[in-house]
Amino acid sequence: MKRLGFLLLMMIFLTAKSQNNLQLSYQTFLLNVVQNNPLAKKAENEIKYADAQYKAARGNYDPILSGNYEQKQFNGTNYFTTLNSEVKQPVFTAQYFKFGYDYGAGSYINPEYTTNPNGLPYVGVEVGVLQGLVIDKRRAEVLKSKEYLNFYEAEKKIQLNSLLFEASQGYFDWLFSLKQMALTNYFMQLAKQRLTGIEILANIGEKAAVDTIEAAIFYQTRLLDLQSTGIEIQKTSNELSSYNWQTTGPSLTSQNYLASDSLDQYFTKAKVLLTENLYQNLPSNPILSKYTSLQKVLEIENRLKKEMIKPNLNVKYNFLSTNASSINPSFSNNSYKFGVNLSFPLFLRNPSNDYKLAKINAQNNTLDLLNKTNELGFKLNALKKTINILVEQLQNAERLARYSKLLVEAEKLKFANGESTLFMLNTRENKWLESEIKLAEYKLKFIKALLNLIYLNGDLNYTF
Repeated sequence: MKRLGFLLLMMIFLTAKSQNNLQLSYQTFLLNVVQNNPLAKKAENEIKYADAQYKAARGNYDPILSGNYEQKQFNGTNYFTTLNSEVKQPVFTAQYFKFGYDYGAGSYINPEYTTNPNGLPYVGVEVGVLQGLVIDKRRAEVLKSKEYLNFYEAEKKIQLNSLLFEASQGYFDWLFSLKQMALTNYFMQLAKQRLTGIEILANIGEKAAVDTIEAAIFYQTRLLDLQSTGIEIQKTSNELSSYNWQTTGPSLTSQNYLASDSLDQYFTKAKVLLTENLYQNLPSNPILSKYTSLQKVLEIENRLKKEMIKPNLNVKYNFLSTNASSINPSFSNNSYKFGVNLSFPLFLRNPSNDYKLAKINAQNNTLDLLNKTNELGFKLNALKKTINILVEQLQNAERLARYSKLLVEAEKLKFANGESTLFMLNTRENKWLESEIKLAEYKLKFIKALLNLIYLNGDLNYTF
């Protein structure tokens, strides 16, 4: 029965290996995540969004072409024919240059709109003297969209940081499950060898038959442990597949990944990297950069709302052509069209309260930035303390694994000399396996502590 269980287990693993073997290293895995994962592509779209927003804001300074044509005929009489066309070029804030052409003729046209037969070309300016002289909505949109380039760059890094952090944790959970499988398989092989040896000794009368049963029970326990570890590997492999997209899309079939790395290898790298980076000052995390960029946007909005409290006073001045030729017009200071437009809300409740709201939003963002800075600083300090404790735990775990192995070796000698029992030897081996798995768990925690440090730094430097 025990041989049948072992054969079935081996068939499962051989079948899985024959399906979709895929060699995978941590570097290759991260590259696949960055290049192919939809969340990484979504993060890249943040930059495209910001660029399109900036170009759209600059489009507010594109020339504006307008025109209007009207004609009235009644009982064969041309009552009026009017044509107005204009090209209006925004300059800075509420300033425009204008180039236009007016034409008006007819038996009953308003003399105000009558022109010579060739029409009336003109050039002019339009200026907001009070509101909009320093900044207006169009100028504010351009300035804000420039700051939003940095804002969305930070948002992209935040999303990539979270994705790479979670994906890296999944990868090292998978390496841990492989380490656990290797340990469990090693101890299963020890149990199998012991069972074979005791069966031989029992057949020649050197060992009691009950020892065979106890060895068989212990071997079956190891097989169950190995099968449980196989299930855990399947879980971590599935999680890995959810991040490890290929160029053709996600893999809907179970992948059997073959590791190019090991947990011990990356534990050694993590020790070196943590020593170099643990006591560095907190860099500019993209979360902080996002709040900083947003603060600049809100300050521009604040300036705009303050500007809107001023009266709206627009001045228009057009130089009119003095000759009859529309092809080669001639302008004079004595021929012009001038106008002034003034509007002003009496109680200022709308613009003044909009300004107050803008100030509150800017103040709240400043407080959020301060809070987030403190939060990241506290998390970093707590992580440093955790790592210091973890280093001591690792040293103790290494000693425990080493001492447990020595006890097993000593117990083997005693058992061979008939001074110990199979139960004691199995108990010692159980403790040794537990200590080795516990050591692997602490190594995983140590690597994840480094990942947490990289995440808090926000520099996306996960390739260690």
